[in-house]
Amino acid sequence: MAITDEHPKVELVTMGIGALMWERHGHIAMCVTQNGLRSSLVRPEPGDGCYNYGIADFHHPINMAWGFFRGTHSFWVGKDLPENMLEIYRYFDRTIWVQPLPLDAAQKTKVISKLDDDILEDHRYYAYDHFWDNCTTRIRDIIDNVTDHALSKMTDMPGDKTFRDYARDGFYGMKIPLLITDIAMGRSTDRVPTYWERMFLPQYLREAVQTKWGIKPYLVYERKECMQNERDAAKSGTQPDDSCVARGIPTAENPNSGRWLLALVILVLTAPVWLSRRFGKLQRTGLALSILPYWLLGTVLTLLAIISPLPYVHWNETVLVWFPIDIAILFLSPEHKVKYAKGRVAMLGLIAVLMLINVLHQPLWAPLLWPLIPMATVAFWRPGMFGGARAKRASEK
Repeated sequence: MAITDEHPKVELVTMGIGALMWERHGHIAMCVTQNGLRSSLVRPEPGDGCYNYGIADFHHPINMAWGFFRGTHSFWVGKDLPENMLEIYRYFDRTIWVQPLPLDAAQKTKVISKLDDDILEDHRYYAYDHFWDNCTTRIRDIIDNVTDHALSKMTDMPGDKTFRDYARDGFYGMKIPLLITDIAMGRSTDRVPTYWERMFLPQYLREAVQTKWGIKPYLVYERKECMQNERDAAKSGTQPDDSCVARGIPTAENPNSGRWLLALVILVLTAPVWLSRRFGKLQRTGLALSILPYWLLGTVLTLLAIISPLPYVHWNETVLVWFPIDIAILFLSPEHKVKYAKGRVAMLGLIAVLMLINVLHQPLWAPLLWPLIPMATVAFWRPGMFGGARAKRASEK
């Protein structure tokens, strides 16, 4: 399909990555203008507008996150003047690409009708899903539906990255979000998406449009960090960072996953259980201090698994590791404490084996340490084993 000179123009607009957590996977919009986006920025015409499917109340992230996990209509569609929308992304220094779509008059009419219908009050709100129903997939589906499913028929190989890998790519250099992808995203994200499914990310929809129709995106704005990267490369005679071209931001020099840091934190947080056992004092307090933090996190994740319709929240293997029932060990008799702890150690051992043989997929080796250390201490560390006579005489409190 060739790009026609007929008016109006329908263009795909993708934005590169920003600094905030919810900006780290880019963004996308669709603009309808009489003479093209460049012309509209200089001299807007009546009816020019950009449709944005990624509007939410980011000023109240807790409420937004709760709506996301509950699957409520926490995101909505809005229309704005091209100049107003693009100014926001220029202000936050995010690269902006534009691709005119090769649509005929009938296809444009269908696209505009769908966009205008989606901004109506009764239709504008939707339940956001990061992988299967987001600002990019909605625009992807509109393009696909008016082009006889040209995008969904593409069979290009997407590579070997899983949904989890794509999520982690966006959070490089951000330890807490990276750990969240390990702990809060369940087994359904450990699947390699199809080429069509990979278009849940803006850069891959942009890539697919270029591959299918040969429409190379042009830059409306380039991130300052990327321009500096290009200048430095020109001075040194090297190639600029490819990730700037592809995603609008260079790759971090140290893309640390945070997993070793989490393991270290867990070792510190579980120290009270073996220290109290070592010295024979405040053993129940030491056990409580070691268990309560992961018990709280496990309870929250279990609650979300129960109430959330999102498959990667509902089927979360972390709840098998951070078991909410572990709180019961604080109230059992000494004999039953040991029995419960041995049972949990066996359960955690089974989970480790299932991870080794790839039955369980989530990267949970560091989280596994959190319950394992206190449970193994209770199960196998007898008073006096390493603490001398004083510890041996101490009774459990």
